[in-house]
Formats: sequence, C-alpha cells, structure tokens
Amino acid sequence: MVIAAVGKNGTGKDFFLEYLAKKYELPMVSIGDIVRELAAKDGLELTRENLHKTSQKYMGQFGQTFFPEQIVKKIRESAAPVYLVSGVRPLSDVQFLKERFGKDFLLVDVVISDDDVRYARMLARASDRDGKSVAMLREYDAGEENIFHTSESEKLADVTLLNDGGVEAFYAAIEGFYQEYVR
Repeated sequence: MVIAAVGKNGTGKDFFLEYLAKKYELPMVSIGDIVRELAAKDGLELTRENLHKTSQKYMGQFGQTFFPEQIVKKIRESAAPVYLVSGVRPLSDVQFLKERFGKDFLLVDVVISDDDVRYARMLARASDRDGKSVAMLREYDAGEENIFHTSESEKLADVTLLNDGGVEAFYAAIEGFYQEYVR
C-alpha cells in the first residue's frame, strides 16, 4: 500500500505522514527531498522560489511525471508493504501514482477549515518559509493553486482527515485512520 497526503500548506499533511512513519516504522519518501537534491546539485539556495523553479525546470525537461517516476522507483526498490509519500501536489502526480499502484494507492486530504487556525499553527512551527500574515498565506495558497492546481488533487482524495482540533485530537484522528485503512 502507498499512502500520500495532499492539502494546503500548514494543514499537517507532513505531520500526519511523519507520525505514521515514526510510530509504525514505515518508510517515507518526499518529492520535496528529490527537488531539494536537484536544486542543491544545480548550485541553488534552497528557497521556496528556487525549489519551484527547480520543479518547473525538471518537469519541463523530463515531463510532468518526472518526480512521481522517481518516487515509484524508490518504492519498487523497497520490500516494504506500506510506503508513505510526501510532497504530492499536482493532479498529474496523483493520477500517475493511482495508475501505477491502483487500489494499493490511498490519497489522504488533510484539512484545517479555518485559515486563521492554520496560520497560527504555522507561526508556532516557526519556519522561515511560512508567510508573515493570513493574507500572505492566502497569496501563497493562490500561487500553489496556480502552479500545481492542488484543489484538483484534493478532489481525488480517498479520505479526508480533519485537523481542526488540538494536537491530541489529530493524534486520535491519525490513529483512527491507521486502524481503519492500514492495519
């Protein structure tokens, strides 16, 4: 089984996957890791803008499915029965992974309903890559939508995992997901 997560920036999709990876010792691969490796190889500073440019460069040069192809290679080289995938954004990634893994691919949309709550949580993680206001967060969302059409990917999710409560509620939701879909 291959599990990937989609959702807006700051909803907890990586937290969800990292929790599963750590607690259940599941392997995980990130499209972002591949992009960062390529950007560093190209001598670029690892800024959000440079990472987007790197993504566009390699997809332009090798096709829209370049990054999911790298993910599929890594998964197929592994003997793990469950594999987690982070960094899935464009519809083409989702379609490619669904085609390659069929019923063994599960897409989870991680959602925080309120942008103010999402922004407050992003501030708490204190990442330099996050915006400086809710308005900037929404601008970033619009940019992601423009580049990756993330809302189309979210529509293909098999499961929606709400992250509107506190961290304990999210842990419980993740455990419920694991019991229902993975175990």
